[in-house]
Amino acid sequence: MERFVRLTAPTGKFDFLVKLLVFVLISGLMNHIRHIFVYGLPGQKTYWENLGDATFTALPMCTFALLLIGHLNALQKRLYLQATRDALTDLPNRRCFMDKTPERISPTQAIMIIDVDRFKDINDTFGHDIGDRCLRQMALHLYSSVEQGDMLARIGGEEFAALLELADDAKLQRIATRMSAGITFDTGQGSIQRVTASVGIARSDRTMVRHDALRLADKAVYQAKSAGRACYRICLGSQRNETQQGVPAALPTTSLS
Repeated sequence: MERFVRLTAPTGKFDFLVKLLVFVLISGLMNHIRHIFVYGLPGQKTYWENLGDATFTALPMCTFALLLIGHLNALQKRLYLQATRDALTDLPNRRCFMDKTPERISPTQAIMIIDVDRFKDINDTFGHDIGDRCLRQMALHLYSSVEQGDMLARIGGEEFAALLELADDAKLQRIATRMSAGITFDTGQGSIQRVTASVGIARSDRTMVRHDALRLADKAVYQAKSAGRACYRICLGSQRNETQQGVPAALPTTSLS
């Protein structure tokens, strides 16, 4: 039914007129078939005569049906957005992120988890309204950091997640560095705050299950926080020979068993 509504719903005035014409022609055909069954082939009316007979009732009914289907389609889209978008930041929410990301993360992809540093202090000091405004500005900053084709979502509280495509070392370093640097936030109460983020990245030279990738990214976030925040760390799904940018020797990469 959802597919039928999407296919049938008019997308504009011209599309509405075309679909209305098709519906009326189909109504005429149905009336013509009915006429054949009732009166038989000899002496039957032509299709165009039966179309004329059907049009009087088919035209208003088809018009009403198309208007109703268009309304249902708009309502369906609105409900989907409400179910999959975060109301505060207008980013995809956790449900949408899990629906849109693949079950298996390829070696050309990377999962990121971004946690806003000391966000509780902002809420406690300036109030939740200021905290919400801070999250919205941070969301804009993070969104501007990813590239076309990547996906960013707010997955809860002050935590965000991203799926990066074509995630080579240079891209990861560029995006993670920009994200972790954060924003300069004016609280509106005579105070300018520097709001940074701790970024955890999961990547592998082999395919990873999404659950394992998220777990590794979460571990990498804790490594970044332990290293002093406002930085990023990478956890690997399997051992790699090269040194990962942003991961010092004191914080070895985590291997997925």
